[in-house]
Amino acid sequence: MNVTQPLEILLPEFQSFLVVASRAGGIVAAIPMLSGRVVPPRIKVALVLMLALALAPAIRLPPLPPEAVAITAGLASELLIGFVIGMAVRLLFSAFEVAGEIAGTQMGFSMAQLFDPMTSVSTPMVGQLFTIIATLVFLSLNAHMMVVSAIVSSFDSIPPFGASLSPSIAEEVLRLSQHMFVVAVKIAGPVLVALALINILMAMLGRAVVQINIFTLSFPLTIIAGVLVLAAAMPFIVSLLEQEFIGLNETVEGLLRVLGHG
Repeated sequence: MNVTQPLEILLPEFQSFLVVASRAGGIVAAIPMLSGRVVPPRIKVALVLMLALALAPAIRLPPLPPEAVAITAGLASELLIGFVIGMAVRLLFSAFEVAGEIAGTQMGFSMAQLFDPMTSVSTPMVGQLFTIIATLVFLSLNAHMMVVSAIVSSFDSIPPFGASLSPSIAEEVLRLSQHMFVVAVKIAGPVLVALALINILMAMLGRAVVQINIFTLSFPLTIIAGVLVLAAAMPFIVSLLEQEFIGLNETVEGLLRVLGHG
């Protein structure tokens, strides 16, 4: 048997493996649950390799360019596609972090911050709470499997080495950023409204009874009121999280359409 025959059989499979591994690597590099320092690099690499081994047989590659430079550039574009899918999830989680930061600052927790091992920065305690709740809701809805299915469906929208950049991708990212702030305001809205009313009442009380130290009294009141409002609004927050995660598939498809048509 000719020595080149096994190579001709294995080479397309290896190329499919590299393409899928590049897209999966971009997702792992950007998705919030896996991109932090909490997850060891070996676990990330093993996850990428497992995804590539499982999904590579389902991918049919067109003829690849023979030049090594063209293949390297193509793999870089595949990494970019995966990074875009992961960034769609990261922007949504950023909305929860922003909501927690807004609510925590208004409640008076800005002085007490926790170190976030995922982002390696200090974040408010309420932001940590929202991130943990969002992660639990994300996993309970099997949204992580939706991300895996997005890798497979992305090859229908964008064939291997078929990504192209255009001004539309900047507009889409801007739209997602705007949506991130809208979601953050919706989540933090009940706390902001309640604390605004309390601040108005405290100001009126300070005018009426000048002997009361309003500054000292406002700290425990705002914290207690903020916690109570958060507890009362938690069903609304979880419902909003579910809606956003369910609509995440459409968001990813929109980004892939923009990258595919350039």
